[in-house]
Amino acid sequence: MALQFDKLEAQIVELGKALAERGQAAAEELRGAIDLLSQLNDLDAIWEQIKIARRNDAGFRGAAPFNEPINQPIPLPALPPRATLFAADGSQIYPDLHAPAPYWLANIGVFIYHHGTNALPEMISEPQLFFGDEDVRAPDGQLLSAAAINARRTVYELQFLAKVVSERQESVPPLVAMCDGPLLHMPFGKEIPDAKQLEANYHEAFDFLIDAGAALLGYVDRPSSRFVLYTLYLMTLPPEEITAANLARVRLEGMTDADLYKLLLPCGARSGMMVQQSPLNKDYKDRFSPAHEIIFFYLNTAAHGQAPYLARVEIPQWVARDKELVDAVHALVYDQCQIADRYPYALTRADEIAAVQPADKRALDERIAIELLRHGQPVEISQKLSMKWRARYGRWQGEGAW
Repeated sequence: MALQFDKLEAQIVELGKALAERGQAAAEELRGAIDLLSQLNDLDAIWEQIKIARRNDAGFRGAAPFNEPINQPIPLPALPPRATLFAADGSQIYPDLHAPAPYWLANIGVFIYHHGTNALPEMISEPQLFFGDEDVRAPDGQLLSAAAINARRTVYELQFLAKVVSERQESVPPLVAMCDGPLLHMPFGKEIPDAKQLEANYHEAFDFLIDAGAALLGYVDRPSSRFVLYTLYLMTLPPEEITAANLARVRLEGMTDADLYKLLLPCGARSGMMVQQSPLNKDYKDRFSPAHEIIFFYLNTAAHGQAPYLARVEIPQWVARDKELVDAVHALVYDQCQIADRYPYALTRADEIAAVQPADKRALDERIAIELLRHGQPVEISQKLSMKWRARYGRWQGEGAW
């Protein structure tokens, strides 16, 4: 039966009216936020409010200025004549109850781009298959959760990136190591086995990149973060009203920091560097090293004539304290976004290298099944998977071998 649009017409009209009203309210809120941001020239005053929030244990999660104004655009610097960019991405096959055997797979891809030279790009992939009980199952005997697999893949991704950079640290400087996504990851919680070891491995990879002299960055496309907006709200409170209850009352009408900086940053410009105020970032700094604290800035990756398009670029403190490295990151990331369409070309290629397609999983399952049979092991796949294969792909290549 077709959808009866005549019964929806009145609701569609109401939807349009409600969204229009919401948009008008958000526009007014945004104008007020922009006016407030334009007045925040005193970095010490911002820090004083943040210190009060810390003393009051107010749960503040906004942004603090690092060493630059946060309300002025920083123009695009000159592009380094030569550089070497290492971009990493990863994908995975999760454990599957319907597969011939319990396993999971991580595939990490690294794309090396030689900026300013005639050298051809390099492509490296590193697939890892995990099948031992200790690698596939949690302590309760259940297959590892998607969250646990994602945490492991994130660590392997950074470890492999650090390995590749370290093996090629004699490449043309500056060396820039790029990851897709934030560097400030959620903590590895109790639901993730060996969380402490994973965390240690993650930060050890940071240290390898420091030793290699590389500028590490995490690239967040179309960020929805509101760190600066929370700071703006904090600045409206008198000191005696900086409490957890008052900070929890902030309502942002769907706004994000990107909405602010789209109006402030011309093409190629970035915001000032900022520090996210969170327990996790403090943990990076206090437990591991001040060099590991994560700093970020917003960057307008649009070309001239395009609508503003914002990314958030995260860098560790060891990069943020080196102005030449920051300028190199700024210019090279923007240049990469002009090769592709407002997204770094090298990260696009790393994703292509790392991506595991459904056909790859099917072929891997078939090879595992054949290998099990070769060793005289019984092979069982669920009827559900068997029927899916038949429906989607026709007769399975190994049919009859069971």
